[in-house]
Amino acid sequence: MQPEFLLRKGLAVGIIFLFTGTAIIPSAISEQTDGKNFITTAISANVETINITYESNNYTLYGVIYYPSNKSVTYPGIICCEGLAGYIDAYSWIPEALAEQGYVVLLFDFPGQGKSDGFWGNRSISIPSLNFYLRFSAFSEAIFHYAKDDFVIATMDAVTYLTDESPIKTLVDTKKIGLIGHSLGSITVAETAAVDKRIGAVVALSQGNPWDAENIYVPIQYQAGCFDITYSIPIAYLCYNRSNTPKELVTIQFGTHIGFTSAFGKFCLCPSWQKDICLRYATGWFDYFLKNKTDAYENITTGTDHLSKVIRSRYNFGDGEHILK
Repeated sequence: MQPEFLLRKGLAVGIIFLFTGTAIIPSAISEQTDGKNFITTAISANVETINITYESNNYTLYGVIYYPSNKSVTYPGIICCEGLAGYIDAYSWIPEALAEQGYVVLLFDFPGQGKSDGFWGNRSISIPSLNFYLRFSAFSEAIFHYAKDDFVIATMDAVTYLTDESPIKTLVDTKKIGLIGHSLGSITVAETAAVDKRIGAVVALSQGNPWDAENIYVPIQYQAGCFDITYSIPIAYLCYNRSNTPKELVTIQFGTHIGFTSAFGKFCLCPSWQKDICLRYATGWFDYFLKNKTDAYENITTGTDHLSKVIRSRYNFGDGEHILK
């Protein structure tokens, strides 16, 4: 690997690692489940899920696919990427909401995170009442796997699995694929979009990759919380400035880093409006650029309550910069 490449990787993960460490009191020790059997579950009248595993770079990765119950049509496919030391239950609210709006979404654990394979095994603590799960080796393994590009490879393999191999592949419109990620996952989706020509739209929550921004030639939306201690606002703003059009920056008033997850349940340190704003603009972005829904234009180009009044939300679709009002 080139020294410049390693430096860029190290800076990206270092910022997040420095500010997202969490002190935990152990509750229960759990072992990894293999996830080999497909288990289909109806979680609402309109959405079903199926547990899956797929292979990526000699690792077996665990995931869940969320999809509409109506199987008579095809839908755009979206890959959802978790953050550093993430786990599926902390992000399931995103694919569930997107599936309600007519998307097939694959959410998975990166190598060394959640229930996926890693080189140090899976010993973890779990506090179900707080929707909290921590794999002891996740922070250290993530640095290794991210630096080796295992995260980008896993994301690209997730696209292939969803469209070509999954049990519900016939529901996916292979020409309409999007990515959404949070924290280290948002850095990963940005890097993936720069090299994978199958991607049609991207939403990056909390972070981005300033070095790859100018190499992304698909519509990309950045979202950032104003109280995010991982330098979310300046990083997202820099990424936005360097990105090609169409692009958008959504800044959430009092939004936090963990507010893009459902970890810690009702004790999550985040404003009550953060997830609603996140979904409004993320869904609108995919509706407009993947589904070609013209009425979604108004959703993503107009403001709403609780957007930041300091760092203003903005967009540029190629006709100059506009502030969301």
